[in-house]
Amino acid sequence: MLIVEDDVAFRDLLALHVSAAGYQVLVAEDAAVGGRMLLASRPDLLLLDIVLPYLGGLELLEAMRQDPNVAQTPVVCLTSMRDEATYAKAIELRVAAFLTKPVQKDELLATLAKVLQAAHQ
Repeated sequence: MLIVEDDVAFRDLLALHVSAAGYQVLVAEDAAVGGRMLLASRPDLLLLDIVLPYLGGLELLEAMRQDPNVAQTPVVCLTSMRDEATYAKAIELRVAAFLTKPVQKDELLATLAKVLQAAHQ
């Protein structure tokens, strides 16, 4: 699983919860690093912040959906944004689920398990 999140403390907390649940975790601090890691590692799932420096999460997702090597990777978006346009664009780009910041550990792990299970069916 690849986590792309620019907030260091939140990224570390996400990685801690996810790895403690038994998942292998890679982390990236922005979409540029995340994009390179995505192509190199081809994770089972991408946990993606929408608001990132330099290149936004939705822009990374749009580029990702154009690459046949990673286009089918399920994506769970993290956001504190609540506007309809953001959600509409993410849905258009086939986001599997949304998590609203701040996210609770139980909700995080349940969502990841559900998305991974659906992806492997």
